[in-house]
Amino acid sequence: MTDLPEPPTEEVEKSDPAPTPSAASPAPARPPRKGGGSSVTRVLLVLTVLGLLIFVGSVGGLIYLINQEDVGEVADGSYLQIYLQPSLRDAPGQGGLFAEPDDFPPVVTEITAALRRARTDDRIDGLVLRFDGATVGWANARELRDAILEFQADGKPCVAYSEAYTNQDYYLASACEHVLLAPSGVHLVAGLSLSITYYADAFEKIGLDPEFEHVGDFKSGPEPYQRTGPSEEAVVAYESFMNALSDELVRGIAESRKLPEERVRELINHPSMDPKVALANGLVDGLAFPDAVQKTLRSAGDDDYIAKLDAAPLWDAATEGPDAEDDELFTSIKEYLKTVRSDWRDSESYVAVIHADGTIVSGDPEGGLFSDAALADRPFRRWMAEARDNDKVKAVVLRVNSPGGSGLASDMMWREIVRTQEAGKPVVVSMANYAASGGYYISAPADWIVAQPTTLTGSIGVYGGKFNVSGTYEKLGMNVHRFKSAENADLLAADSPFSEEGRTIFKGYLENFYSVFVGKVAEGRGRSFDDIHEVAKGRVWTGAQAKERGLVDELGGIDVALAKAAELGGISDADWGLLRLPEQKPFFELLMEDLQNAEAPQINVKLDLPVGADVMEELFLLEAVLADGGVAAHLPGSPEVK
Repeated sequence: MTDLPEPPTEEVEKSDPAPTPSAASPAPARPPRKGGGSSVTRVLLVLTVLGLLIFVGSVGGLIYLINQEDVGEVADGSYLQIYLQPSLRDAPGQGGLFAEPDDFPPVVTEITAALRRARTDDRIDGLVLRFDGATVGWANARELRDAILEFQADGKPCVAYSEAYTNQDYYLASACEHVLLAPSGVHLVAGLSLSITYYADAFEKIGLDPEFEHVGDFKSGPEPYQRTGPSEEAVVAYESFMNALSDELVRGIAESRKLPEERVRELINHPSMDPKVALANGLVDGLAFPDAVQKTLRSAGDDDYIAKLDAAPLWDAATEGPDAEDDELFTSIKEYLKTVRSDWRDSESYVAVIHADGTIVSGDPEGGLFSDAALADRPFRRWMAEARDNDKVKAVVLRVNSPGGSGLASDMMWREIVRTQEAGKPVVVSMANYAASGGYYISAPADWIVAQPTTLTGSIGVYGGKFNVSGTYEKLGMNVHRFKSAENADLLAADSPFSEEGRTIFKGYLENFYSVFVGKVAEGRGRSFDDIHEVAKGRVWTGAQAKERGLVDELGGIDVALAKAAELGGISDADWGLLRLPEQKPFFELLMEDLQNAEAPQINVKLDLPVGADVMEELFLLEAVLADGGVAAHLPGSPEVK
């Protein structure tokens, strides 16, 4: 029996480390001669390696050029098949060793674009969604769900299949006409949870004293380091957006499954993992193995589809076997995206989509194979300049998926957005999972802000400080003696506490930055300082709550933002292409960047930390955020609601 194709796997090739001379190697018997063979050997080796890289890079470039003309293989009457895998992201990432940009894993916004294109494509008869452990933010989930619903609007069937459904999987799957589960699968839709780890007791045991200040009653960023539990303000904020996300989950399931919301809440509060119970409760339509789904897929639009699925034989002896129609049954999302991407090229006018993804830091870690995906201000400024200086670019969509970070870096990025507007190019923000704190800071000057109802945004506030390790040093028997030429020369030194005057100086700095932050939001939103201060104070809002408070203009996904950008840029719907920045680069181009910048300092920041992650990862992230001056406009830990 033939199952649905297994999810593609990404193979990462690792090269062996270069051999190093042994410490035990004997000394040479006589001194080497000047101009000896070892230098010549090294030169030849370098030339050989460079020649090999140039050759392979040229081959890779040729493949890329060929792919540029490849518009994909789409079989007539096929079903678009999408695997939702753990590698699914909101912004473009790096590909494998021989992968070219057209072969890179699709991002969320590309999948939604493909679904909207396939809706009116006569070659595509339906949609198959396979779930394989993808974990995306709730705004991404809403964006995908909306596109699935649009795809089916004209009668094309959608089949969702999984061996296990959890909250987010099922939220997406429930949008499909047919929701199928493996006969021995797991159905666990048990409501949302968010955990936060507090380190105060642990820090006390090792003598570490977190000396942090914040501006904004709800700015709870430093609380995990200073407290053993959440403050009252933090409880209010967390419960508010948790309830909003839970309402979205219940509402979506109830609408798609045609069940009362009260019944859905009851099923979530008292879940059963048994697939037969899920079937009896109307949460799934059928229990089937993958081969049965594949064999009956062309009947998915029929009224009696589930009956045919239940009655499907292992395979029909009258045919050549279960693989008879395989080649024409599916079109992969990878192939179909080539069609979509070809539509974005060779236009006279473009909307540039700039991905502002990750924790905001100062510096320049862009480029190369081994650079982390932090959102650094200097590369961001180059991307904005590229869009600003390109005469074909008529408008910019800033796709923000950031919990914030460095206040200084956020301000530098804010300036680049304003410069782009001053150059006559409108900027529209499309908020993804997070556009909070520094993520909102860079959104504030936009001509129009679009967010999903489930986006986490706001958090307009700042915090900062230092970890005072003097107590830890004392426990370890370490003594530091510092010579100072001025009283507050050690203001930010980690081996001494804040003095009373030093704390006052630092708190004043934070309060001034908060005033600047609120003032820039007020300017961008056309509101008074006091109006913005009332909805700021460091509080996190969902996109829907932010729209009610005037922080967001419209609810929707990137399609809404693109349409608005085209309108503001004065270009018609059918007359523009898409330019994505930063560009996805082939492996060997990234490798050459690494070789060229081998001596450049690297900023290593671990991103997408869930609340409750290892304490050292949290501290390293915070250190990078505070490295340029001690002000964090940051939603700590990028809270992951599961």
